[in-house]
Amino acid sequence: MDKKDPDLSVIIASYNSGNLLKECLDSLQNQRTEKTYEVIVVDSSPNGLPPGIRERFPKVRWYWFPERKFCGEARNFGLSVSRGELIAFIDADCRAEPDWIDNILDAHQSPYLAIGGAIANGNLDSLIGWGAYFCEFSQWMPNTPSKPLRDIAATNMSYKRKAFEIFGPLIEGTYSSDTEFHWRLGRNGHQLQFHPSLRVSHHNIQHLWKFLKHEFEHGRSFAKVRIFYQDFSRWRKWLYGTFSFLIPGWLFLKVGVRNFKNRIYFSYFLKSWPLLLLGLMAWSLGEGFGYLLPIKADLKE
Repeated sequence: MDKKDPDLSVIIASYNSGNLLKECLDSLQNQRTEKTYEVIVVDSSPNGLPPGIRERFPKVRWYWFPERKFCGEARNFGLSVSRGELIAFIDADCRAEPDWIDNILDAHQSPYLAIGGAIANGNLDSLIGWGAYFCEFSQWMPNTPSKPLRDIAATNMSYKRKAFEIFGPLIEGTYSSDTEFHWRLGRNGHQLQFHPSLRVSHHNIQHLWKFLKHEFEHGRSFAKVRIFYQDFSRWRKWLYGTFSFLIPGWLFLKVGVRNFKNRIYFSYFLKSWPLLLLGLMAWSLGEGFGYLLPIKADLKE
């Protein structure tokens, strides 16, 4: 390990990632770069890390916790032990392109605090995987032009360290911690920048029930985060919850328009749209529950 601070710290939050974590680390180990970078894995899988993985990647900094850590908690811990002035997040079920490190460092020659990149589908042969992909990542498909955005999935995000020093850590105890942090940046005048050259491939859920459950939980978590961090009044919670049944149609239209304009995955959209619609319905059901049912205030920074 280099004695001087690395040019970039890469933080991976891992939970039951299995062999996908190995593929992610392989992609980081095979980066075409002369820059220095460290890789930090924060794992909270109940059965620990896959056998032999520490030996295969001896330069990785490993941390394991016996209790489940949501991404916000895991990333906050990774931040606390990282040494780089630039921070990158990548999910354990992603593979980075060989020029990912260099492109992040080049992009951060700009003054922007937060820069995200393109997310491609990493399992092209699964229709359920395509439904899951379009549910979550259509806004950041490859071929999307560079532009400012209000939110970018932390699946593929990078930040100057001072973003966290100024605006605090990610919230903990829930999904959607990255979205809330990006809202925080936006309220303080800092737009996110999307750069398609920062590209990863994401391996998506391939089992129907797991996919629908995942979307339901994410929708419910999104509502919870919205209520607590956007100061939702009682009437606003009731209004959003009552009309949450309109969400699937609206989101489906937006995803369809994106695919029609982009065209890179349009044929897959046409094949998988029923699964996409099912996923959006599960999300909206979860979001509606999140608004209308009492929610324990267990979120924290």
